[in-house]
Amino acid sequence: MSDVRDKKDSVVSKVIKGLKSEWMKIIFPSNEQILNDSVTVLICSVVIGAIIFALDSLIGSGFGFLFNR
Repeated sequence: MSDVRDKKDSVVSKVIKGLKSEWMKIIFPSNEQILNDSVTVLICSVVIGAIIFALDSLIGSGFGFLFNR
């Protein structure tokens, strides 16, 4: 019975060591990198939103011109 217990402890120990090893490989971004990425996403979102708004307005006015005649 203790043999089974030792194997479970061994497996748990290996998993914990593996998790710790993988955790040490993680590289967290700096505050400057987070700020730069956030500004980039915000600018891209505004530009894409403006393009969609312009296309929607053009298509809407085009259909309005065609169907109100």
